[in-house]
Amino acid sequence: MEEKNLSAAMEDYIKTIYTLEKSSKVARVSEIGRALNVKKASVVAAVSLLQKNELIKHERYGFITLTERGLSVAEKIVKKNQAVYEFLTIALKIDGGKAATEACGMEHAMSEETADKIRQLTKSLKPRGAGKKIKKAARK
Repeated sequence: MEEKNLSAAMEDYIKTIYTLEKSSKVARVSEIGRALNVKKASVVAAVSLLQKNELIKHERYGFITLTERGLSVAEKIVKKNQAVYEFLTIALKIDGGKAATEACGMEHAMSEETADKIRQLTKSLKPRGAGKKIKKAARK
């Protein structure tokens, strides 16, 4: 499965694992389930698929970590999310909570080229010093 063939749900799993790894160094099935508000069986099925496609490593009943390839995919997803979030909050003045929810939905359908153009536009509109605050909010 190539990264461009990942479903929105699989991208959400990868992004969640990425976020959990950043905060805890590893992810667990239960933590992923809580973060995505899904049942353990759904997480187990998704983890199995992601492992089969060499995007994560998972020992049965153990920790889940992104592979090098999985990390690359996760970083692209996070960057798209951040680009959309910044556009929504800076250019369109949408509330941060609503922007975070909508950015999560929009990131899946967007090409890298479109995300780059949104980043360029938003950068020209961004007030000085806003970057760090926006990045932190987008990761939540």
